[in-house]
Amino acid sequence: MDHLIELVQFLSKNKFKHLEVFAKNSRLLTFYEKLRDGSFKTEAQARDFFFPGDKNAKAYYYRLAQQLEERLINLLFLVDFNQTADNQIQKEVLICQRNYAAFSSLIARFMRKPAIKIAEETIKISLNIELTDVTLPLARYLAIHYGTLDPNKKKYQYYAQLVEQMQPLLNAEILAEKYYTEVQSHYGVNRSSDLVFAKKIAIYTEELRALTQNLSSYRLNMISHYLFVSEHHYMINYEKMVEACLDALNFFEKQTQRDSRSIILSFTQNLVNSLHMLQRHSEAIAKTQEIIPLAPANNINWFNNHEMLVYSHLHAQQYESALQVLLEVKNNQALSKQPHQLQEKWRTNEAMVYYLVCTGKVQKPEGIDFKFRTKKFINEFSKSIHDKSGNNIVLITIMILFLLLDKDYSSIIDKIDALKAYTHRHLRRDETYRTNCFIKMIMQLPKGDFHPIAVQRKAEPYYQKLLAVPLHKAKQDFDLEIIPYETLWAFMLESLEPDRKTKVRDR
Repeated sequence: MDHLIELVQFLSKNKFKHLEVFAKNSRLLTFYEKLRDGSFKTEAQARDFFFPGDKNAKAYYYRLAQQLEERLINLLFLVDFNQTADNQIQKEVLICQRNYAAFSSLIARFMRKPAIKIAEETIKISLNIELTDVTLPLARYLAIHYGTLDPNKKKYQYYAQLVEQMQPLLNAEILAEKYYTEVQSHYGVNRSSDLVFAKKIAIYTEELRALTQNLSSYRLNMISHYLFVSEHHYMINYEKMVEACLDALNFFEKQTQRDSRSIILSFTQNLVNSLHMLQRHSEAIAKTQEIIPLAPANNINWFNNHEMLVYSHLHAQQYESALQVLLEVKNNQALSKQPHQLQEKWRTNEAMVYYLVCTGKVQKPEGIDFKFRTKKFINEFSKSIHDKSGNNIVLITIMILFLLLDKDYSSIIDKIDALKAYTHRHLRRDETYRTNCFIKMIMQLPKGDFHPIAVQRKAEPYYQKLLAVPLHKAKQDFDLEIIPYETLWAFMLESLEPDRKTKVRDR
């Protein structure tokens, strides 16, 4: 059902007019319209509408859905590329793919003359945009055609030579895609650094560096540079990662014949992340500000760029600037339309900045209604806290920070009790070493009866372990610490009462 909904939404979004392919008042037209207006979300809804109570409803539905799919695919070939393509490159890619489909269809019908004309016109475009997987099959056929069926020595030699050039290039692209897929699959399971896997990537990158010395295409370079960056990410070598990102940007910024904004955006984000881990804040902020205009304000990349910016300001202790970034994001009406996970992340960022306001580390903005209900935040996230991943430590930490301000020590003990079980389940892996140290420090709060000197003394061994593994040596994602743990610990100690004498309830 989802594939039909996507096809219908695409066609209707572009105000497609060629609906005469559907007979008036037919089931296919009704099916199309109900998918378009959102009446059908599931197969069951469509099946019950068209075939209520029929014992063969499932079979009849699949037949109807297949007929609709065939009609929709046919309609795709009538869509005007000038209206639907986002840029010139996408328009040329769509033209190449459409023409290749037409070429294949004509050859299958033994309509050689129009097929050859389309192939020769298309191969000029595919060569220009380096669309290797279209160029090679067209060149192969044209070489055969001009070598045997319509002998033309000059053209045969040209297309035969093109085949010789494109075949190793396509093989290199396929190999790069294989390595890219393996790395992405591994990263999806284990997002943090992995030194064992990094050695495997090093073998891949060595092979790709050798290939790219003699072969070059936009796609091959894009994937290869991604793997060059990934190698250093897994090796936890952020200095080398910075160099790899700059090499990639140097290459793609020179590709003026096509729009490389999305790729430049991606490699710059990786560059900023590595600068962030190296605590090179001014460079990270400058680079982030460079790419903010590359994404429209309703795009998820716009919010991701601002997230990197607010983290850099917070780590640099530029809290006023972090507040201004937060307010800019809150004023973006597109935030409410973003994925739930992203909205939740910005809710967490807002809580952290509001904490800075509450402690006087940043002035509350005048003339702006900046409200944040702390208890509501704690209650909302307390209900779902056990359903989250390792990043949940951020939420627990913020809750404890606010509870310390309120001197609500009983609630803090409850949070720490939950934190023990949470640590046992989620935080025993190497990539959470800094987090483990920080949690051990938090657990000393009740053990030191919330007295700053006693707590600091008990937490000192874990604090020293934390200092021994600074961010640039940590096997963790850049966004795990909104504010460095060292700074958060200082905030916690500041909130404790130096003259406290009353003991908390027994543990």
